[in-house]
Amino acid sequence: MKELNKPTRLFLIRHGEVVSHGQKTFLGFTDLGLSPEGEKQVRALAGYLKLFSLDRAYASDLIRAVDSAQAICQSRSIQPQMLPAFREMNMGDWDGKTWEEIKQKHPELSPYFFYNLKTFRFPGGETWTQFRTRVLKGLKKIVKEDQGKNILLAAHAGVNRIILAQALGLPFRNMFHLDQGYACLNIIEYYGTFSRVTLVNGIYYK
Repeated sequence: MKELNKPTRLFLIRHGEVVSHGQKTFLGFTDLGLSPEGEKQVRALAGYLKLFSLDRAYASDLIRAVDSAQAICQSRSIQPQMLPAFREMNMGDWDGKTWEEIKQKHPELSPYFFYNLKTFRFPGGETWTQFRTRVLKGLKKIVKEDQGKNILLAAHAGVNRIILAQALGLPFRNMFHLDQGYACLNIIEYYGTFSRVTLVNGIYYK
């Protein structure tokens, strides 16, 4: 019989730094790996996480998240399961491009589109509502299936903010006050429909 008072504890991480040509771009579905610095960041996080037991591990199926999860699971008896539900937002035609590249094609655009992201659709990509819906559907599934267990989820800044905002009851306009550094750690405890956030944006490298 499951312990009713034992929480489902989610160890939610962001992947490490990506290779240099992916930095300072709109990086959504574009599939890039970790830089040497990113690998170092994830190893430092893996060292810290040795303090905790993990029962299951999940990752976005993009390589930067998969490699981050595998580094943490390397010395454990678990392997991460890759789930497309936890991919970063699909930025469509803008994916993998810098703001300067986008402005050359669309000089009429203002960088302030970001403040209207809730209603903005990336050309050929997702709306915020579509993105949020798939992430929370995936989250609901793993929390239900792994009730009372310690779960690792390696994902992306946008994904993490959605999950944290739901747990904290934050409205959309406050979501981007949550910093999510490379290879950061967040911890959320779920007690049925109640959630408690015990750590946000923990960084374990110099």
